[in-house]
Amino acid sequence: MPIGTYPDRHPALCQPPGHPLCRRTERWGAIKGVFRSSTLCALALLASGLQASPAPQPLTGEGAPAPLAGYFRSVIDEAPAVAAARAAVAEAEAAGRAAGRPLYNPELELEVESAAEESAAVGIQQTLDWSDRRAAGHEAAEAELRARRADLREARVALAGELLDALIALRTAEAKATLADRRLRLMEQFQALAERRSRAGDLGAVELELAVLTLSQARMEAALASAEVAVARQAVSAITGEGGPWPALPDEPPEVRPEALQAAQRALLLPRVVALRERVGAAGAEVELRRRERRPAPTVGLRGGREGDSGLIGLSLSVPLYVRNDYSAEVEVAASARLRLEAELHDVVRRAVSAMESSLANYRLVASAWKAWRDLGLASLTAQIQLLQRLWSNGEIDTTDYLVQLGQSLDTRVSALELRGRLWQAWGELMVTSGEVERWLGLPPIEGSAP
Repeated sequence: MPIGTYPDRHPALCQPPGHPLCRRTERWGAIKGVFRSSTLCALALLASGLQASPAPQPLTGEGAPAPLAGYFRSVIDEAPAVAAARAAVAEAEAAGRAAGRPLYNPELELEVESAAEESAAVGIQQTLDWSDRRAAGHEAAEAELRARRADLREARVALAGELLDALIALRTAEAKATLADRRLRLMEQFQALAERRSRAGDLGAVELELAVLTLSQARMEAALASAEVAVARQAVSAITGEGGPWPALPDEPPEVRPEALQAAQRALLLPRVVALRERVGAAGAEVELRRRERRPAPTVGLRGGREGDSGLIGLSLSVPLYVRNDYSAEVEVAASARLRLEAELHDVVRRAVSAMESSLANYRLVASAWKAWRDLGLASLTAQIQLLQRLWSNGEIDTTDYLVQLGQSLDTRVSALELRGRLWQAWGELMVTSGEVERWLGLPPIEGSAP
């Protein structure tokens, strides 16, 4: 069954019926069969398949260059968003320790009475966790802790993807600015040469004016390219909190092995999917906790003392009567919350698979175009420019043809730079949507988190 398809359309997923998670949830009050057993079975089979199947193979055969990976790790370690996620993990750890402690402390009671006879008594009372609410609460807290650890992984992945995208945009803008500066220098040289030829009577006024206009256009394009670099630098600085220098990217991203994607299996390992799956488990524990809270917690007491000249000893037992409120509404709330999280889990998995497949298709298209350019279009720009200059100087082409062909050569180079930037962006998107960016950068695992 494709990941993301609602399993209630596939009853066979509930086989065998003895699977520990293939159980029907009891109905509470107004909720009529809140959970479909097939939904629970699908999650159970997905989880068991995840444990039994080997992990997907890496999409790329090489990691990031050491300077680039080291820089990413340092930025991620110091990022405020990651620090907030770490604090959330610490909070969940403390909540787990708190949930594992006894719910009730004993109570000490002292009583002194002065009347016809004087009496004094001391007693102790203890409320009993008869239904083991502590275990259900601790289970929910542990599941939330695992979810917070997955949230920390997701924060790292999101920041790495954002920084990678910003660096790609910066390096592309810088390359385009370098080419724009080269265009400007060529136009300045051409105008100077055109003026000399015009003074010698070899070039007409119209062609000289065309050279001046072309130079003005080159200056505007160089200014716009510099502004684009400034914007890209600001974007990187906003993420890193630094003004540079920033590491260089390789000329091309590593090759991708499309057959290693295994989107359906890889989606279950994504941090946001792991976090949501753990929260579904926490919601199930919360349902059980609310059910156990419907069972009264008795309080037993023992007291002893003296009343006049006589000794006094007594036992007490008190049990709350859930008559006016049986707390069934709280169970319904928890059940609805779990149902919502299960639906969200199905939606997130389905969207994750779709995003991976779309990213791979986009990458393959851009990579194919880049390979075609690399194989056929990488003739030397310097050689092209020298050839055009020689033809123009010899009078074999006129000024208009020279400027048009030179502009086309430079524009083609700009398009190639943009295509390389698109290739990097498509590759980076695939790394983020598939979760491979962690492996590519060599990010250290988070203690206690799922792989």
